[in-house]
Formats: sequence, structure tokens, C-alpha cells
Amino acid sequence: MTKSRLWLGACFMAGMLFFTSCSDNDKVSFPDGTSGDIPAQVMEAFNTQFPGASNVVWTTKAGYAVADFYWEGTRSADVSRNHTAWFALASGLLGMTERDIRFSELPEQVKSAFYASEYGQAPWVADDEVDVLTRNDASEVLYVIDVEKKEEGIETDVDLYYTSEGILVKEVIDADDNKDYQEYLPQTPSNTVESWLKENYPDARIIDLDNEDGGTEVEFISGNLKHEAFFNRAQAWVYTKTEYKFRNIDEVKDIPSQVIVALKSTSAYLEGAHVEEAEKYETEVSGTFYCFELEGRFDDDIKVYISHDGTVLQGRPDLGGNNSENTGAVVSDIEQFIQENYPGAVIIERDYDDGYLEVDIRHEGKEKELLFNGRNEWVRTSWEISIRELPSAVTAALSAEGYRIDDDEAEVVETVDSFWYEVEVQRSGEEFKVFIDASSSIFQVLKD
Repeated sequence: MTKSRLWLGACFMAGMLFFTSCSDNDKVSFPDGTSGDIPAQVMEAFNTQFPGASNVVWTTKAGYAVADFYWEGTRSADVSRNHTAWFALASGLLGMTERDIRFSELPEQVKSAFYASEYGQAPWVADDEVDVLTRNDASEVLYVIDVEKKEEGIETDVDLYYTSEGILVKEVIDADDNKDYQEYLPQTPSNTVESWLKENYPDARIIDLDNEDGGTEVEFISGNLKHEAFFNRAQAWVYTKTEYKFRNIDEVKDIPSQVIVALKSTSAYLEGAHVEEAEKYETEVSGTFYCFELEGRFDDDIKVYISHDGTVLQGRPDLGGNNSENTGAVVSDIEQFIQENYPGAVIIERDYDDGYLEVDIRHEGKEKELLFNGRNEWVRTSWEISIRELPSAVTAALSAEGYRIDDDEAEVVETVDSFWYEVEVQRSGEEFKVFIDASSSIFQVLKD
């Protein structure tokens, strides 16, 4: 979203837009000829904290006065303005700053973590400029690295959010180029939530906090791990999710041995699936369990749920609350898209997965997974159906090619401009995944 600009008309000195407190409120001019006031306390705080700032442009947004400006001689030819500061209109307190640095200026821990990830390797290329978000008197810092790749003519852009320790806390695919980071403005949790954090995670640093009608979702760092806690409308704790990052699942010391043994006994693992992600859920109603995401032999994602005692579970246990209270909220335009395209759908869960916002819904008796990019644009929907639900023309086309269906379920995928089925089959003793469209035309075959 392009930031609207408020051009300053008061306290102009030496050819630069530099402010002092000229009155109780400093009036700034809008491009359309209207004007607004910047409170004197904001101007005073700005001048105190950023003395010598130049080329200042003010806007107001979400209860904040927002200043874009140059400061401390860090101007460069390819950076339009190198600082943004958000001041609360009511109090004049600085809520957040955003500044630009070069990739080479990143802390060593961040660079090391980046180069150790898939994004630090070809074909990914990192932008030379990095956004730095500083909140709560510099106690919370996030580094946003923009990486791009181009494969088979398709460009993909990902924003990577790192803490100063090198913990990757968020990936966002195809985000808005002119993002303003408004969602990262500091928020104060309720007394109940704050007390719970102090009791259970005394070293917690809040990364993100969403207060919605359905409850409160808090993302925080503790013990060099990212956690996410959800509280219902009454601010009662519902669940906590902990994310583990690893190259090999055996590196994770926090997962009980009986859980790892159970994981390695599952058919997916025994068939050679690679463990990509692991999460621990601690819940009020279902106790503690683990979710493992494995990459199967056809590059498909397989989720395995295992209880704390090593029991392999059939699907994800109940997180607690009701369907409107255990999901976290989605933004209004995504909710509108879901209701328009999947009328009567109930949101089961939302989460970020591989840079996409993943929203799981229940619609027409089936669980469906929707993916949205960083612009909240719908990318795809997928769900499973039984083999009996495949159109007869699809099964006939497979049979005509000598394929025998090798699984009880198939996957349905729809995107903006396409619709297809993914079916696991056998032929001549070999296993394949066949991609076949709605017209029963096979357009891709993967061999196991």
C-alpha cells in the first residue's frame, strides 16, 4: 500500500523540512490542500530523539503520527528515505522505528542463520537493503530480509523476519512492496495474558500480538524458540504452540524419545519421507501432543500427530474452545473471500506455512486448505476426496493409460486459473502420482 504523504508547511529551515514546536499543535499540509495537526508533544519527542533529521514527511495513521526522514548521514542514492518513526498521537511516545541498512551490516548471528537456511543458497538472491524494525525502546528488534528467485520463468519474493539472535520468526511470500509494518506496532497484552507470560515464560519477548473478537494470539520468543499462545474471549489460556527448527529431527532435544520412536515407526517415515517441521502443542483440553510435517515421495506434505506418550493419533486433537475461538482471526478481505466462495464454511485453523497464510476450513463436510500470499491474495485450495468420488471420466482416462489406483484417497486442487486431481497409481510394478485436469487430460506424471 503506497503511503500517502503529508507535506509540511511550518517551521521550514535552511531548505529542509525540520520541525520545532511552533505552537500547541504543528499544522501540516496535505497534497489536496487540506491540513491537519501534529501535536506539540509529538514534535518535541521527534526533535529530541532525531536531532538534525531532514526531508521529513508526516502522515497520520491508526492513532499514530508517522515521520519518514533522513537521519545520521545514512542517505544513499537508492534509498528514498532511510527512517520511519511512529509516534502515538495521544501521548507522543515513540512506538516503533523502521530504518534501512545494508545486508553486510546485519549482525553475524542473523547472517549465519540466513546462510544456513535454504534461502541463503542459489537460486535465492538476497536484496542488498534490509529493513530493521525497533520497538519498545530498542528492546525488540526484527530484521526483514527480502529474497527472490526465478525458476522456469516464475518469480517468487519472500520476506524473512529474523530476531537479533538469528531466529526466523516469519516468512511471507509476495508481500506488498510498500509495506509499512503497521501490524508490528507494539501492543500491550491484558493483565491476565501478561501475568500468564511472566509465570510460564519469564524471559518472553513479544513479537506479535493480535487482539480479536475471538480471543488473543501472542507470538513470542523464549529460550531461543518461537512460541504462539492463544487465549479465548475471557482471556483464559487455550493452547501454546512451540516451533522447532532443525536439519535433522534427532537434533531436537526437547521432544521425548518415545515420540521420536513413534514417528520413525509411521508408514510415511518408513517410506522415506523427510521430516521438515515439528511443533509441540500444549493444550488445556487435549494435553500435550506433537505435529510433524513430512515431505512425501511425491513432494507432498504429510502431517503426523503423536501424543506425549508416543501414541500415533488420527488427525489433530481438539485445541480447545469452539471453532470461532481457537483459530486466531483472519483479516476481513480473506474472511469475505471464504464466505463468498465457500458459503457456510467454518474456519478451523490459520497458520503461516512456507511463507503462505494457511487457512483450514470445514466446507460441505470436508476439510479444505486455502493458501494466501502476503498481499492476502488467494493462491490455491486443496482437499482430499475418496477414490469413489473421482469423476468416472477421470478413472476411465487413468485406466486407459494402464494405471491402477493405489490409494483410497485423491487430492483436489484449484487455483485462480486451473483445477485438477492428484492420484497415486501403479503401473508395471512402479508407483506414480498422476496429475489430471477436469477434462480428464493427464498433464504431469511423477515417478516414485
